[in-house]
Amino acid sequence: MPAKPLILALNHNQRNLDILIKILGEAGYEVGGVSSPAELDREVDIRENINLVLIDISGFNRNIWESCERLRILEIPFLVLSPHHHQAVEKQSMVYGANGFLVKPLVVKELLLLIKSLIEE
Repeated sequence: MPAKPLILALNHNQRNLDILIKILGEAGYEVGGVSSPAELDREVDIRENINLVLIDISGFNRNIWESCERLRILEIPFLVLSPHHHQAVEKQSMVYGANGFLVKPLVVKELLLLIKSLIEE
């Protein structure tokens, strides 16, 4: 049986991270949750076959873009989640290689459809 697709989720808020892990797990994904860019970098270094990373930029400073740049270089697809729709943030996300940009609160069905389309590319 093939392995479940692996998604890493970065979120500063542990409650939101737990909810996201639960939703993705119930949708059939293997999920790793991290709460800092440094943890994300460590997970990227040790895990193989990461299918997707979800990065909630809430609560992080501008250095979060360094993690995004690293994912782009490693060709690991990622989505940026933001609490507000700012064109500048959306543009910044795309400049650093994001495969999509979603505004919170997330619509679970929309999130799962987008994830499915990215993982099955």
